[in-house]
Amino acid sequence: MSGAGDGITRRGLLAGLAGGAAVAALTPRLAGAAGPKTRVIRVESDRVWAGDARDPRVVAAMVDAGVMALAGASTPEAAWRRFVKPGMRVGLKINLLGRPLVYTAPEVTDAVAAGVIAAGVKPGDVIVWDRWKDHFGPTRYKFGTGRHGESVEAGGRYDGARVLKGSEGTAPIDTIAADRTDVTISLPILKDHGSSGVTLALKNVAFGCYDHYRSAHDNNCDPYIAEAYGHFVTVTRVPLIVMDATEACFDGGPRPADRGRLWRANTVYVADDPVALDVVGRKAIMAKRAEKNLSDTTRRCRHIETAIAKGLGVGDPSRIEVVTVRV
Repeated sequence: MSGAGDGITRRGLLAGLAGGAAVAALTPRLAGAAGPKTRVIRVESDRVWAGDARDPRVVAAMVDAGVMALAGASTPEAAWRRFVKPGMRVGLKINLLGRPLVYTAPEVTDAVAAGVIAAGVKPGDVIVWDRWKDHFGPTRYKFGTGRHGESVEAGGRYDGARVLKGSEGTAPIDTIAADRTDVTISLPILKDHGSSGVTLALKNVAFGCYDHYRSAHDNNCDPYIAEAYGHFVTVTRVPLIVMDATEACFDGGPRPADRGRLWRANTVYVADDPVALDVVGRKAIMAKRAEKNLSDTTRRCRHIETAIAKGLGVGDPSRIEVVTVRV
């Protein structure tokens, strides 16, 4: 991948990580992880940025390191094969709503696409997508064929046969998720939301993969978010979530008005449990809000507790192990 000419390669970064204290400390915990706990991998680096641009090699190394840690695998290829297999059609569900200031970084998406393809998935069987065509502008995404041969396109066509029947209405699922891919890898952002408190893994699917009904935003988007996610996983699988927190939003989301609402968290989160990831992400946002002397908006995030009650994931902090990896 292209980037600053400092002689660092993606494989070199991973080799350095494998030989360092980070993995030495990490490996026993991963190997011995058992029982009811679920893991959320937090990958951080102080080398993400070169001025105002992300270094794609560093971001790619972060994504691979996170997937390796979650899978407990020694190589990126082996790790990615824990989540996708040759012959699968894979959707990468990005989030562009916060454009132009904050949206899933193309560097993160490129890294995930490369990992999926390295696992043996054909490039033409990978679709990078978001629901609204007009959300792609102004962003750095371009419709057509991506750098690894994946397709970049908008959704917006719905499967009338597979419809969420929520407590307040019905909502059809997007055909990319329902009919054109076998699994969805979700790529949300660490971001505040004025109504639901946060917009993370659960909401990226609930509002990003359905033609939602008018009252879906009522009551802080609850119970709609949990109902939609619960329906989604009866139609297709979400084996992996890679959350972009290279630059995150602590206020004014989902579409912040100025860069003063953002901070460079220099982090990528990797998980397979959307509830656990949202619990961890909510804590990070509330900590940043406290640092900025802003109110705690946890009470708005009631959709997470509803998702816990519906059995969509682990929400008890004592059962969530956050493993930090440094690249």
